[in-house]
Amino acid sequence: MKHRFFVQCLWYVAISIFSIHQAFSQADPIKFGKVELADLQMKSYDKDTSADAVVLCDYGKAYFNTNLQIQFERTVRIKILKKSGYSWADGIIPFLKNTGAELRITDLKGITYNLQNGQIIKEKMNKEAVFTEKKSKNIYFQKFTLPNVKEGSVIEYTYTTISDFWYEFHNWTFQKEIPVIWSEYRASIPEYLSYKLQMSGYEAPHISKIEPANVSFGTTNVSGKNYRWVFKDVPALKEEPYITTIDDYVSKIEFELSNISVPGISYKSFSNNWTTICENMLTDESFGGQIKKTGFIKEFITKIKSENKEPLAQAIASYDFVRKSIKWNEVEEVYSDATKKAYETHSGTTADINLLLIAMLKEIGLDAKPVLLSTRENGKVLPFYATTTKFNYVIAHVKIGENTILLDATDEHISPGMLPTRCLNGIGRLIDATGGDWIVLDPKERASQLINVQMAINEDGELSGKIEKSLAGYDAWTHRKEIIAVGKDKHTENLKKEHPTWQISKIDLINLDKYTEAFSEKYELTMGDASQKAGNIIYLKPLLSEALTDNPFKHQERKFPVDFATAMDRTYVATITVPEGFKVEEMPKNAIMSLPENAGRFSFMVAVNGNTIQVSSKISIRKPIFYADEYGALRELYAQIVSKHAEQIVLKKI
Repeated sequence: MKHRFFVQCLWYVAISIFSIHQAFSQADPIKFGKVELADLQMKSYDKDTSADAVVLCDYGKAYFNTNLQIQFERTVRIKILKKSGYSWADGIIPFLKNTGAELRITDLKGITYNLQNGQIIKEKMNKEAVFTEKKSKNIYFQKFTLPNVKEGSVIEYTYTTISDFWYEFHNWTFQKEIPVIWSEYRASIPEYLSYKLQMSGYEAPHISKIEPANVSFGTTNVSGKNYRWVFKDVPALKEEPYITTIDDYVSKIEFELSNISVPGISYKSFSNNWTTICENMLTDESFGGQIKKTGFIKEFITKIKSENKEPLAQAIASYDFVRKSIKWNEVEEVYSDATKKAYETHSGTTADINLLLIAMLKEIGLDAKPVLLSTRENGKVLPFYATTTKFNYVIAHVKIGENTILLDATDEHISPGMLPTRCLNGIGRLIDATGGDWIVLDPKERASQLINVQMAINEDGELSGKIEKSLAGYDAWTHRKEIIAVGKDKHTENLKKEHPTWQISKIDLINLDKYTEAFSEKYELTMGDASQKAGNIIYLKPLLSEALTDNPFKHQERKFPVDFATAMDRTYVATITVPEGFKVEEMPKNAIMSLPENAGRFSFMVAVNGNTIQVSSKISIRKPIFYADEYGALRELYAQIVSKHAEQIVLKKI
């Protein structure tokens, strides 16, 4: 089960086993300026009636032109079905400008089609609707807006890019946030250039072909290959709960230059192996060079060694020193220009902080090495190729005896050995002189919450008493951070705004600043929103305000994994005293539900003991990731939780 993700991805690198076909003979699937009447008459998309727009066709092709540049041509046609789909009339095309090289845009044109009195009316995009925006030093956006877009419009645009950058052939994305009826990409690549092709996503291609052919390369034709990929009736890719980044799941193809080989003239390899990558990084002044710089903190290293004799204590003391000395500036980096400057200014990137931590650990004499990773928002790393382009973060790996500990000193509230949730993204790459290895970024802690309620309900249905929330692991970390960020007073104010019927008389925060301890929050309060009185009947919500009221898994099916990041426990225990003169008339039935392979469990118990009601709800999700074939059972589990949590206890006056 745990290796299913990697098995699922094996077809990404199966380009080499595509069958051989005769030369391409297919006509282009779309011609700019030739829209069909049926497209304008379309009222909704029958395969997704909720869609606010649908891509009728997205067609691109890339090849080497007579100037030995990569020429890419694209035509897009979209049907606008609802006002909420108007944003698809706004386009963005990135391009690059570098010293001596560029990727530039030419021949940008756009047309909006509307149907009036049975006639197709065209309106061309004018020059004033096109403008350029600078994103960074070398990256620019060309933006445009198509005119007179209405419900029922068909819009289309076409453009060409000319690129001097051979190292990255033009990538293509087949799936979007709206349905795509037809997406086609063709590429012609001469035999002199070899590219690694990586196809990803959860949709299967309708057509995948690779064909030997004579292809253009400069002013001549040479032997090469034509590629053709078609995706048909691709469903919209929509944000769903518990994912890393949506980009991990979109169907796309990416190219990376492997080598250039011109027979009898030259050969240059662009492929790397991990030994070479590690050697280069460890000799790079902005990486390995920073790991060697500890002179400016020598006195603290000496102090840590003298005060802590055990290796684990030394590691934790070093971690504490760095996380308290430098505040993370929210910038995620692998390389650092100056750890010393970060220490002196008390502000730095992930690389500034964690490379200094590694340097400190090594100077103490511990076996510490860097680990590269890609954060959840940055996307998954696939281990098929040796490349560092996907990584955006670095942490410390320390081996102490037979055990290892991963440290990230960017967060002052997290326990040593815990990684921030943003880092829990599958695997990371250990960097050392032997080429390193893949490190599994499994969370060592769970997200745990225990809520203990002691309440009494009066004859008017008002409850008063105490609530204690005990949080451990990732729940303690996130809740502690939230409170410290706003302060206790603001936290109390926010709590009262969230629950306007609560009258809170006292709040105690226990272990707020002790990040190695469980965190507790205690309230003394009166609440009027957990019950309702009607005549001589009181309807009581047994979970008060802690019920799960909405199933996060809306769709019947899901093709990609549910990624909780960590395992979790949610336990609610309540003792509620019934008012004198009342008895329990009705109460929910007890229930227990378990997931296959013991992956999760929900139990709900209600019992009456004299004049008290005892309620227990326990939710346990025992692993962080659930795959598509497990989704149905997980969805049903949450449906049962929502249903059971909604049930009420009925009290009747005797």
